[in-house]
Amino acid sequence: NHLAGHTTFTCRQELDSAVRRHLKGKRHKTNRTDRTVFELIHSHSGPFLVAQLTQKQMEDELDVSNSTIRRTIRKLIKLEMIRRVAFIEPETQGPGANIYVILPAGAWNDVDAD
Repeated sequence: NHLAGHTTFTCRQELDSAVRRHLKGKRHKTNRTDRTVFELIHSHSGPFLVAQLTQKQMEDELDVSNSTIRRTIRKLIKLEMIRRVAFIEPETQGPGANIYVILPAGAWNDVDAD
């Protein structure tokens, strides 16, 4: 599967713990939209612990504009909460839905969020 190998987590509990730590440790650097997009990525993280979503899917699910999604994704990347992996659709050789990888929470924001 093309999603395998993108995550650094070995199980869902590690991913969930990192999400809690990011949300708690970066609450003063994020706004409601940032947290909502981050939580959407988390909710779409399937058995390979990564999410594959188009910007249009995010826009539709959250009822926000394309520019809001793009700006928020850039911010989450800058805050080292996620990594975006471009995906090329094998059949068309065109752009497909990006793969979004939630990153482990860094030592600087390790808080006891469990």
